[in-house]
Amino acid sequence: MAPSVGDDVHWFAEQGLYDGLFLMKDEETGSFWDHMTGRAVYGPLVGETLAVSSSLVQTTVEQALQSDPDALITISDQAIRSDENMKVRGARGLIAGMRGRLNRMFQSTVDREDTRRPTMDLGLGLWTDGEARYYPLDVVRDEGRALIDTFASHRVLIYLDPKSFVLSAIRAPGDDPEWDGDILRLSDGSYIRDGILHEASGARAEAVRPLQVFTRWYGFSLTFPSTEIYGNSR
Repeated sequence: MAPSVGDDVHWFAEQGLYDGLFLMKDEETGSFWDHMTGRAVYGPLVGETLAVSSSLVQTTVEQALQSDPDALITISDQAIRSDENMKVRGARGLIAGMRGRLNRMFQSTVDREDTRRPTMDLGLGLWTDGEARYYPLDVVRDEGRALIDTFASHRVLIYLDPKSFVLSAIRAPGDDPEWDGDILRLSDGSYIRDGILHEASGARAEAVRPLQVFTRWYGFSLTFPSTEIYGNSR
């Protein structure tokens, strides 16, 4: 989300909750903004929309450095898991431990939920100005941890990364995704390793990513009330 309103750069911070999600507030006008869509939802700039042009991709330190060896990285000491726990519980144990419940304070800001999926269900949401689709983590995992779908007239590859344990989406360069250990291979010879797309020759390729967020069902469905759910009509 670009921090510019017109030609002016504004300063933003988390300030308040709506539908169980944090809202961003700009210091200059006191307007509140939806952090996914970039829309002003309250205050003097209601009706304005900030430019949203890229996706926040969740990854690991190792993958981030693979992508850009010169990247500056900040590491929190408040990890959601320990390496020792991961050895015991694995990815499924991590996901199960993240189910949890919606905090009562957050829940109090929610008027009406979409009950098609459990509140704290995890999945990947894709959206455009006029279309949204949610890919439940459980469904993608049951389809072999990778699938090809058509969204907004483009073929997309949805996959569960074996190291970061999150779902990601890119424009699909090939078909028939198949895992070879931790490498995801496609029919045209291209492959994904450590979160990076490679051509069949081994050269790095630029992955085109649709707008996406790995999130809870309640947050995505309340932001995009008309969202489709992958698998519901299949």
